[in-house]
Amino acid sequence: RKLREIIAGYSFKCYGSASKLVGPDILRKGCAIPSRFTGDGDSTLWNGLLCFTGRNPWACEAIKKSQSEDGRIWRSPRRMISENDGNEYPQASFSRDMARGVLLYILATRDNELAQGWSDYMSNIGALCPDHTDWSCDIRSQSYRRINHVMATTGLKGISFAYTVFPCLWPTYPLSSAFHETVMENRVEKNESFHLHLAAIDLLMDPHLKKPLYDDKSRQEMAEVLFRRKPYNLFYQYLAHGPTLELKKRILEFAPRSRPPYLAQWVWEREIPSRDLNKFASEPESPSTEEQELAFKEYIRLESMGWDFIFLIDLVLDKRP
Repeated sequence: RKLREIIAGYSFKCYGSASKLVGPDILRKGCAIPSRFTGDGDSTLWNGLLCFTGRNPWACEAIKKSQSEDGRIWRSPRRMISENDGNEYPQASFSRDMARGVLLYILATRDNELAQGWSDYMSNIGALCPDHTDWSCDIRSQSYRRINHVMATTGLKGISFAYTVFPCLWPTYPLSSAFHETVMENRVEKNESFHLHLAAIDLLMDPHLKKPLYDDKSRQEMAEVLFRRKPYNLFYQYLAHGPTLELKKRILEFAPRSRPPYLAQWVWEREIPSRDLNKFASEPESPSTEEQELAFKEYIRLESMGWDFIFLIDLVLDKRP
């Protein structure tokens, strides 16, 4: 608990929303309107994860404040207020990964008013957002199915596109489940960086669905693959083994005790930079498990944004395996 207090003390919020701060505290002034501040670009995902733990009501509130009156959800409360649209800004105003943050929020809070408004908005425009310059707004096959499974869990009608035929059939055919699971298995075996982290989030979310997309055995096997591939990633260890004593000891060992120079990364979604591998690995192209762990700790020391560890601590605090 003391460690959590230390980390929360230096972690950065922009308009009450979990954010990065890529540099010294003087950069906090960039969190303003109008501004091209980039530290809140993934805030809806981080807020959703933090909300999901049940220990950060402010993060849940930040999701609510990211929704505009038309039901549309943005990347952060600040970007909703300033309407940082992807047609005028070098980043789409929303994305499929941000949608996962909203889904986690809905599962945690059962906020059907926000969920229904968001569902109606997506059904009306046939996408997550109206930006025309980025494919991030598209709702693709797996996203369509996952969104509707979350909506069904909370007793709401799912999204539906009048001009789309095939995806509407997916929830009713067993073939779709097999296809979805095959795609997921491929993701956990081959994806890297934030794409792999998104697969991990899907595994975190899945058992909380009324009709999970994967059975318990498959979900456990996929979590084991994640941790086998990235044994230094403590979030993947949590998914594979739960809130074990070993994991709690590793959190205490890995977590920074003072503010990193750059509050720049949610480290669970990143690969170890070559900068840090080169410091510890005799052969950086094929580092040992021990060398990877040392390099990852260095990465954390330099760039952990803080909220990444708050999330993990909250998942295991007062929990038993």
